[in-house]
Amino acid sequence: MTSAPVRRRSPDATRRRRRRKAPVKKSLWQQINDSSLFSKKKPKKTEVVSFTRELCTLLDSGIGMGPALLMLGEQRKKTMLGEAILSLAEDLNSGVTIAEGMAKYPDVFPKIYVRTVSAADRGAPLSASLKQAGDFMDTAATAMAQAKRALIYPAMIIVVGIGVVILLLTVSLPQMITLFQNLGTELPLPTRILIKASELLRSYPLFIFGGLVATVFGLLKFKATDKGRRLIHRAMLRIPLFAGVVIASDLARASGALSALTEVGMPVPDALDVARETVGNDIIRDALTEARQGLIAGEGLAGPLSKSELFPDTFIQTLKVAEDTGTLDANLKRMSNFYQLDAEEKVKSMVGLIEPLATVIVAVAVGFVAMAVIMPMYTVLGSLQK
Repeated sequence: MTSAPVRRRSPDATRRRRRRKAPVKKSLWQQINDSSLFSKKKPKKTEVVSFTRELCTLLDSGIGMGPALLMLGEQRKKTMLGEAILSLAEDLNSGVTIAEGMAKYPDVFPKIYVRTVSAADRGAPLSASLKQAGDFMDTAATAMAQAKRALIYPAMIIVVGIGVVILLLTVSLPQMITLFQNLGTELPLPTRILIKASELLRSYPLFIFGGLVATVFGLLKFKATDKGRRLIHRAMLRIPLFAGVVIASDLARASGALSALTEVGMPVPDALDVARETVGNDIIRDALTEARQGLIAGEGLAGPLSKSELFPDTFIQTLKVAEDTGTLDANLKRMSNFYQLDAEEKVKSMVGLIEPLATVIVAVAVGFVAMAVIMPMYTVLGSLQK
């Protein structure tokens, strides 16, 4: 048997075949789009709240957790939240609890959120735990948005004031320094201070700006450490302007969590362990940790909390009455609503004090510059009259 002749490809045919197999090189814009660089950004708290409420609605309507997660995950494709939801569905099939699955995505589900959902692992209804977690995040996001909106006006006043002072020192004042020096009289102290400040600002702008940036960066790094964070949290409790807001906000969240978790049947020590994670201040969280230890030792809840001397007397007395009468759930819910409104009122009062304070500070700074510029002229006029 003779073998079939071997077909030889021409060099041109080989080059055309290689060109057909070679992958098409994508442009930079196509590579950026394919990598989903912009679509996989960290989700907003409002998006997580919306997902939580949709999930609760689906669960209450009788849909299983797995199908509900797949449905919601498909609606949020190519986002970090969508990937986390689909990952949760896969984890549930492998025997992982929903709280453990959420803990893998700290950029999507905050620690407080995960700890609240973990109440379902201890016997609490899953739908109720999810609803509570969503309410916590919604309340926190709303309070933060209100505080930011309230502080916009004072911040603008301070920024404009600083800009005006810098403009006067670097543009207006240098043109008058020669005039001041040729007056032939001793310049007043405010004017000499202003001239020195202007010279420093114009001679070493990069050093001054770099020093400010380095200082801010160092403070942020120090705040990120455990020691720095605790120092700042302790200082906030000692400043009257901030202490009331911090304590009222943390009491509102902790009371609401403790009420909701005990209402669904969780033991008080376990509920307090979860509730303390909803607190933002480390010092208050430590007080709740010590109160939990006292509660386990049989001392009740009001007694150990009163030892810290952080909480209002009204809150402690209400807890004592609630423990004696067995109405802890109802009273905690009532106090949560009360301190939530109290925190909002304190934020409004704080902003009401900051606005005029910022205006006064800017007015004093600009007034000092104006006085330093005008005083030499009066000095010359006084010397001429003599």
